[in-house]
Amino acid sequence: MARSYDLTDEKQTKEYLRDVEIEYQFQCFDQKEPDGCHRLAEFRENVRKNVDAAGPLFKENCDSKNYPKSCYKYGQCLLTGKGVPGNKVDLISALQYYEKSCDLGLAGGCFNAAQLRMTDKAKSQANVDKAVALLDKACNLKDGEACYRLSAFYLMGTFVEKNLKKAFEVAKSGCELGNMFACNNLSLMYRHGNGTEKNQTLSLEARQRTKELSEQMKKKQPTVSLNE
Repeated sequence: MARSYDLTDEKQTKEYLRDVEIEYQFQCFDQKEPDGCHRLAEFRENVRKNVDAAGPLFKENCDSKNYPKSCYKYGQCLLTGKGVPGNKVDLISALQYYEKSCDLGLAGGCFNAAQLRMTDKAKSQANVDKAVALLDKACNLKDGEACYRLSAFYLMGTFVEKNLKKAFEVAKSGCELGNMFACNNLSLMYRHGNGTEKNQTLSLEARQRTKELSEQMKKKQPTVSLNE
């Protein structure tokens, strides 16, 4: 029978955390489980507050076990210069790890890689084209923010040729994934017939969904507002 702990008791809480760490260490080092190694690295980072111990484990778990979440996390380490050799920011290596996590099917890695490729220093046409492809993949992997960004590009003709039909399609995907800005765009596109036939009923439904998502967001970010 698993032991129970009283987490209101300081001593038992410490014992619980010790036992959790031991279990993750066993999963990682004895059973060679990639998920166990990732959990151990996150435990070191978030519970022990020791990113210097977490970073190398994220890296090893990515390099040797191709665990996408660890690739993403090590990309974060490189982006912030924490948990990496010399504590130095390395955007080129961060991009490589984000793109590896993307190749392994992690939407967040695709999105972050796209963002890095579109920074002012990196914004060549080749990087922009790659970034659009990364956003498209992230959207297909169900990242609502990526769908919204891509929709805005196609809607405005920014970085890509203006394509209202494509803008509508990805805005609809983003709204279905719970991105309120995508829902806002979708409502306007239904209202004005951009990329689709005018449909006031669907426009109002998308507008209502925007309001619902906005209310949810305001609980976390009270200053969020939408363009009417």
